[in-house]
Amino acid sequence: QNEITDMEEFDIDVKPIRERILRKTSKDGRVISLEDEFKETDSNLRIVFVCAMWMTGFDVPNLSTLYLDKPLKNHTLMQAIARANRVAPGKKNGLIVDYIGVFKNIEKALAIYASSANSGDAIIRSKDELLVLLKNVLQKGKEFLQSENIDIGKILSTPAEEKLLLIEHAVNTIVGDQEKKKKFLNLAEDIDSTYRSLLPDPSADDYYEEVIAIRIIASRIRDVGMASMDVSRVKKDLEDLLDRSIHAGEYVITQNKRLCDLSALDADALHAFFAKLDNKNIQAESLTAELKDKIKEMVRQNRKRVRFMERLDSILKEYNSGAHDIDQLLNDLMKLSKDLTEEEGRAVKEGLAEDELEIFDLLSKDKLNPDDMAEVRLVAKDLLEKLKEKLVPNWRDFDPLRAGVKTTISEVLYPKLPSSVYTVQECKDIGLEVYNLMYDKNANAINAEVRY
Repeated sequence: QNEITDMEEFDIDVKPIRERILRKTSKDGRVISLEDEFKETDSNLRIVFVCAMWMTGFDVPNLSTLYLDKPLKNHTLMQAIARANRVAPGKKNGLIVDYIGVFKNIEKALAIYASSANSGDAIIRSKDELLVLLKNVLQKGKEFLQSENIDIGKILSTPAEEKLLLIEHAVNTIVGDQEKKKKFLNLAEDIDSTYRSLLPDPSADDYYEEVIAIRIIASRIRDVGMASMDVSRVKKDLEDLLDRSIHAGEYVITQNKRLCDLSALDADALHAFFAKLDNKNIQAESLTAELKDKIKEMVRQNRKRVRFMERLDSILKEYNSGAHDIDQLLNDLMKLSKDLTEEEGRAVKEGLAEDELEIFDLLSKDKLNPDDMAEVRLVAKDLLEKLKEKLVPNWRDFDPLRAGVKTTISEVLYPKLPSSVYTVQECKDIGLEVYNLMYDKNANAINAEVRY
């Protein structure tokens, strides 16, 4: 109250300050308050000094640190702690920096307000406890790596170029076994989060290089198989680990062959390429991820192609059970890649559009002769053409419209599918499959064609 008058005495114009607190234009053109700005993760506003209102009622999940320099107790103290205790992406805990000895009040407040299912230790820990926890979890991580003949000490002590090779060797070793990969990534996550929770305490400095080395290996493992070879997420860690001697792009392993366009796949050339590699586990992981993405895309176009995903799952199951070695896995994956390429060209070969091919696959049976196959092909085209007239917006919400779709399917299938090959029951079963397909399909894509 009276802040304008009070500040005029000191030649301070509060009005533009108040305006700044209440309104600012954000990067995307929105008018936001100082409160909203502080909540945005990419804002330059990184620290605020608060008195009361923001201390207990301000909700910013990504707020990481709370500095206490005023007496607080009971529910007010608990509410203040909660400001920094929210979980957010990249954050698992908050940091409370106590300047005036509020900790004794925290223990009392926890006794009153904390859930009986949790002890005080489960909610808040001292730096000494966190340091012991970091040592223990870091030791587990190093023991795991040692069991795989990966020496963190050697990685840290070698020249920059050799560091990269040792890191790549470590990644190749770990991704070769899915259970080991999962275990290591969990350990790396525990190490990283425990290390971060200890910061900015100087005691964390003694473990910086080992933590960063493990973080880099884990980041590279996660990168394997991703659609992009962008290494920006781990570049900063690598710069620190390599004494800032690395430049952008140097960590891209040139041997890694990306297969973004599977239609251009030369299976024989790829087989020769794999034969020369010493990082086959990484290549298998990358190729598997590429195939999964490709199959998912193809299944969205034609649900009958789910058989390719089942085949991929079977290949991986055989490998993970120990029935096949890495060379057999790569060979099976390449055969699957080749078959996917052929499948992608099947619509053109059949003289059908992709949506017509999906209907055609539902109508087809094994061992059809060429004449019957040609007849079924025509039925698929005719059926889809007639259905487009019925699949108006929101048709699934009204009984008469749904009935019209079912009738159209029946009127096309029963008289037009070759009666010498298809029984009445088969026509009925196929008709139900077609109806379910139309019902489940993204109506917007079909209706867009109708409106034209």
